[in-house]
Amino acid sequence: MPLFTVTVRAGRSADEIESLSSAIHAASVVAGYPANDLFQRFLSLEPSHFRVDPQYPALPKPRTGQMLIIEVLVSSGTETERKRALVKSLVEHLAAAGVEPNDIMVFFLETDRANGSFGGGLFAPPVTFT
Repeated sequence: MPLFTVTVRAGRSADEIESLSSAIHAASVVAGYPANDLFQRFLSLEPSHFRVDPQYPALPKPRTGQMLIIEVLVSSGTETERKRALVKSLVEHLAAAGVEPNDIMVFFLETDRANGSFGGGLFAPPVTFT
């Protein structure tokens, strides 16, 4: 159940957003999420509303104006290895779509599955850890 919120600078074409969306979804599937688990939103901000340090924390080269801030909302207790696998897959798939790895920031947020409904007023069943 990852919910991806992708923040970009304004001016991206519909084709660019579609390419980013496809890469993110493919990365999610490779990381083990179901193919029909597709929840994404894209937020476009004017350059004056999108401010980042170009090299923090000591990146080998500066970020470009094409950078992405990706927030991934996942269920509480999602294993660190699954998060690492998702980040690795995101970088690989987005690089294949033309995004520089330095332009990809990923942050995870966790929520208990009882804190939201996927639709119809139904809550997701609890995650079973083995």
